[in-house]
Amino acid sequence: MINRFTEFYRLLLGLFEKYYWIFFAAGALVLAFYCFRCLDVQYVDSWDEARHGVNAYEMIQNGDYIQHTYNYRVDDWNLKPSISYWGIVLGFKLFGYSVFGLRFTSAFSYLLAGIACALFARRYSKETSLLVLGFFCANERPLSAHLARAGDADSIYLLFFTLAMLAMLSVKKNHKNVYLCGLMFSLAFLTKSWHAGMIMAIGGICLLANGEMLRFKKKEWGGFLLSVFVPLLLWFGWRFTKDGLFFLKNMIKVDLLARTGSTNFEGHQFPFSFYYDMVFGAEGFIYRWQLLICVVGILCGLLYMWRKKAWNRILLEQGGGILLWFLLPFLGFSAIGTKLIWYCYPCTVPLALGAAAILGGLIRLPLAGEEKDVTESEGEKSSENDGRKTEQKCGQFSGIRTLVGITATVASFVLVVIYMKNAYFHVIREAHGDPFQLFIRESVSRDASYAGEKAYVYVPGEDPAAIGDWEQNMLFVAEISGDFHCRDGGIEAFLSEKGDAVLYVDRLDYEQNIEKLQGVEVLCENAEYILLGH
Repeated sequence: MINRFTEFYRLLLGLFEKYYWIFFAAGALVLAFYCFRCLDVQYVDSWDEARHGVNAYEMIQNGDYIQHTYNYRVDDWNLKPSISYWGIVLGFKLFGYSVFGLRFTSAFSYLLAGIACALFARRYSKETSLLVLGFFCANERPLSAHLARAGDADSIYLLFFTLAMLAMLSVKKNHKNVYLCGLMFSLAFLTKSWHAGMIMAIGGICLLANGEMLRFKKKEWGGFLLSVFVPLLLWFGWRFTKDGLFFLKNMIKVDLLARTGSTNFEGHQFPFSFYYDMVFGAEGFIYRWQLLICVVGILCGLLYMWRKKAWNRILLEQGGGILLWFLLPFLGFSAIGTKLIWYCYPCTVPLALGAAAILGGLIRLPLAGEEKDVTESEGEKSSENDGRKTEQKCGQFSGIRTLVGITATVASFVLVVIYMKNAYFHVIREAHGDPFQLFIRESVSRDASYAGEKAYVYVPGEDPAAIGDWEQNMLFVAEISGDFHCRDGGIEAFLSEKGDAVLYVDRLDYEQNIEKLQGVEVLCENAEYILLGH
């Protein structure tokens, strides 16, 4: 009976491996669904999505793709280089000025990161590769906010970070991969600034530990340095033509020193355990199970190699690299003063890769050859054991491996399905828009007679005291929908405006100020909001 189960299980694994590319394509399509489904439904966040969107939109309008502005004034709030803005510009060029265009490059970058990681994982097993795709679909935190489905820098940065780490883990196989690692570091820096330092730290430690850095030839060092510094110098030279060293100095002063210092910068100072409490140890997410799988798998693997006196150098180097890929950003960002939850998102990739590799190895355990069974049983039998006892022992080993393999398969399936379902309902099904943002989009088109005019607002936002000021998400939607030039000041400023202008006002405030607004044309209205113009 055990042998029949084993043969049937091996048959199923064989069929999976035979049609692996069909399963892989299906998994990639599911991941694409998680990236793009209802991408433009969720309302636009002020921080940092709307800010990035305004910066990118005004780059196009100004014809200046190196110095970003906010409401057509030079914007030094976000002290990051330009690649994240260029990604949004690309989305606008492909899909028009829309929320989908704002978020397209982020969603596509996350999809590429998942596919690249899954293809890399084939070196461990095809089962591992498919599990990586499943874990990317179940990765609820980055899917829900500030990464995969948001128009900001983090998803593009995650892609470059991931590609750099995969290249670093492949340097031993081919030293030319260090050029890719250097280029990805450079692009990551031009996306997320000093955060990219983690790439250099992880890569440096790993390549020193495995000795590959000491084996680099002079031309390999030269190629690596060129791949790092050429993109950086090209960007810096272009930026220098705008404001000299001003931007770089502020990058160091604010984005590096202030954020990593001990002061409570921007009110984002939390305890050392913040990322564990909010992400990796939090209930309702897949990460604590992945952590458990990794911890148990590492300990059992080390114990097995210690008992057998068979230290697998390649396994130790690969496993150590993935472990460092997780630990260094996790501990590093836990130690700095400023903590934002998306700082730890790159740690979810090695965690998924490590857990998938361990589960994939267990799933394939019954495929171990019969020779291994005989070898393991011979070491324990006495001289009087006959062939029948050896065969019985082999069957016991085979049965145990089959049981482990089936258990790992079921556990993997259940784990992925449960947390993919959670991510689907929490991220996609619960996506909803903001009524005022929707009204702005419906009230004007870019070819309307009043498009491009000065626009005022008198609608309550996050800060009731600033009712006459444009919040970032309102301003972004107004710019992409009607090419409005937004001005603060509310009703009074609108009425004193001598030229053509429009005013967005909620119905309650319109009725309270109806005497002031007599004679003003109603351009569009619904049950909640009114667009006025003169």
